[in-house]
Amino acid sequence: MAINRAAMKALPIQGYLDYKGIDYTTEHNRLRLVDHDSCVINTDKNVFFWNSKQISGDLGDFIAAYEDITPKEAWVRWSEFGRHYNGQDETEKAKYQASSRENNYKFNWQRWRIAQTTNNSEDYLVNERGFDAMFVQRLAKADFIKQGKPRQDRQTKEWQKPAILFPWHDENDQVVGLDQQGTEINFEKYGKRGTQKKVATGLDTRYGYNFRTGNGADQLIVFESPIDALSYAQMHFTEPTNKNTTFLSLSGTDHQKVLSQLDRMKQLNGHLPKQLVLATDNDLAGFKAAAPFDMLQFEGMTNIRQIPTQGKDWNDQLKAHDPTIKTLTMDENQQQLAALETFTQQAKPAVAKATTDEKQVAQPQRVARQQRREVRKGKSRERNEEIIKDTLTRVQNYQNDPKEVQQYLDFVAQGQNYSPRNTLLIYGQRQDATIVMGYKQFAERGIQVNKGEKGMKIYGAPKNLQSIVTPAGDRVYWRDATAEQRQQAKAGELETRTVKHYPIETVFDVKQTNAKLDDLPKLLPNRPVNLATDQSPEHLETVYQTLKKYAQDEQHARVVDQDQGAIKFLADHKPMTSHGIAKGVTAINRQKPDEPIIILRPDLPFTDRIATLAHEMGHTALHQQSDAKTPNGVQELQAKMTSYVVLKNVGVEPGDISEKYMSDWTNHLKQFTDLKEKSPNMMADVTRASTSITNYLADRLSDGQQITHTRRAAPNIQPTAVQLATNQAIQDQTNETRGPKR
Repeated sequence: MAINRAAMKALPIQGYLDYKGIDYTTEHNRLRLVDHDSCVINTDKNVFFWNSKQISGDLGDFIAAYEDITPKEAWVRWSEFGRHYNGQDETEKAKYQASSRENNYKFNWQRWRIAQTTNNSEDYLVNERGFDAMFVQRLAKADFIKQGKPRQDRQTKEWQKPAILFPWHDENDQVVGLDQQGTEINFEKYGKRGTQKKVATGLDTRYGYNFRTGNGADQLIVFESPIDALSYAQMHFTEPTNKNTTFLSLSGTDHQKVLSQLDRMKQLNGHLPKQLVLATDNDLAGFKAAAPFDMLQFEGMTNIRQIPTQGKDWNDQLKAHDPTIKTLTMDENQQQLAALETFTQQAKPAVAKATTDEKQVAQPQRVARQQRREVRKGKSRERNEEIIKDTLTRVQNYQNDPKEVQQYLDFVAQGQNYSPRNTLLIYGQRQDATIVMGYKQFAERGIQVNKGEKGMKIYGAPKNLQSIVTPAGDRVYWRDATAEQRQQAKAGELETRTVKHYPIETVFDVKQTNAKLDDLPKLLPNRPVNLATDQSPEHLETVYQTLKKYAQDEQHARVVDQDQGAIKFLADHKPMTSHGIAKGVTAINRQKPDEPIIILRPDLPFTDRIATLAHEMGHTALHQQSDAKTPNGVQELQAKMTSYVVLKNVGVEPGDISEKYMSDWTNHLKQFTDLKEKSPNMMADVTRASTSITNYLADRLSDGQQITHTRRAAPNIQPTAVQLATNQAIQDQTNETRGPKR
């Protein structure tokens, strides 16, 4: 019987929590686990997000993550719950529908029942949490803490002590949410924490419990809970009026609240704080919560990590009467995180081995599941291949229209580090794309892709797949081969082959994410210089000299730009145009065909010199060993396109030049169209040539200034844009050898 996966995915995660007796609290349309408060379930979409572990998914993924079991074991428990749930009556199922009244509730501070006294709260904070009595009284007087009223437990009917309320204030001092800290201690009921801890329903998730000292503008310190924030404040801010610091509690490990708070601080103060302190817990979840801010750097703001030296959190430190702080760099945070993750993996208990009988029974089931997975993967690959094929067809058709060509080249000029083939694929699927990354790349920068967004399909880096050739001539991938076949292959009795396989990956445009305006400068590729706003002689000279160095170092071309005889040479060897004598030419020495000479008129102004050099560099890259059948007009068209991209990349709006380009493109596109069947990679070649030049500029210039060797040799340096472009060019050249679809 076929498995109805849609029905399985529709099984409510909340129903499974109730089925297994897993405690949770309700927050608007979200549920938060009591024992893992960074794990949140969205009941509207029936998905979970475990912030501290950076994982999410459906019920099957949740079971595997929560119970720490394999996907196969999770499937068994998922199915068991499915049989239980489907056996319930409709009344029981109705309470898990997303359209319940509670899900539409919006937080209203005026409706909360608040006690006139804070005696119980003060007693709990002093006697159980180790706070100074005078400090707590000041908190109560300043309305930093409130006290709820006693309530009756719905199940036991017992009356419970009132909870402490930590109200969240927005920039207008309005209460937009709150944390509740229970004061009833019951380890049997509430687990290792001993008390109930939750946040209110319907609150504004952009905020958290916050307070400040002074004007709060110089420093932002981030904690996981209000208790931690207050513990830190009591220990280290004995003279708070002298320190302009903002304290923020995440009520978990949601780093998006930090970004929202930074945005508010910039709007309120006119600048970001000088320092961001990640003071989350000294455990795996705390280090994971701080990790995204290793990548997320803002100019003028330093990111550091602080952890307590006694216990897991700052309240443990307060109770230990030890004010010592351990400060780490963000690099050290990442190293500590990696060590903790390794230790956690090694500490996992080994799974008991199945008996021989169990293995014999389970083997056919495993094989069947593997076969079904392979069929699904094959169908998914086929769908994605069809998307890519249709996209490339559309892009080929765009090449008939000069305006479409110009729009495509404008996209290339942005300087994204994608191969020519992938650049064409991105543009073909989303013409308005600007900043394109994968889901994880955005997440590493603290940005989330919006739910329900449809990504673009591109080719990923190639992987080598080894296969075995059977005696019958069939090819079996190593992963699918039997133990006997693998043994024969290792012994050399069966032939093995290696093929390159290009996985299809999904990327998104920044407009499909929750990125804010302030995020964009850090996401945009490095702009070498913006000559649109600054055409200073110094910057023009720097750009030109960098292009000249590219020609010499990367293309092995000699640039002659100061020879007064160049004008006569050009007049003798290049036809006169409506603008007079040609501005430049690429000369090939038959004795040394690999050492071209680019000759430029010495009287050119800098902007013309930059454009002409880029044009001739396009010729050098594309036509040094060109197919003789390619008409000169098409070669000129490709060189002009290359020059156009370089000019746009450095901020020169072609203006009148653009109109001339459009006219030339219109005249030559007929030839270009006729040649597409014979040379389908002509536009990709333009992309490759121009991207190589713009990436070279980006690696060596920033805002018109040369990037020094010291800046480029920073620790953990990533491959340069030129290296990435080279790797991707190699990928495209071998892309036709992709392995068979699975």
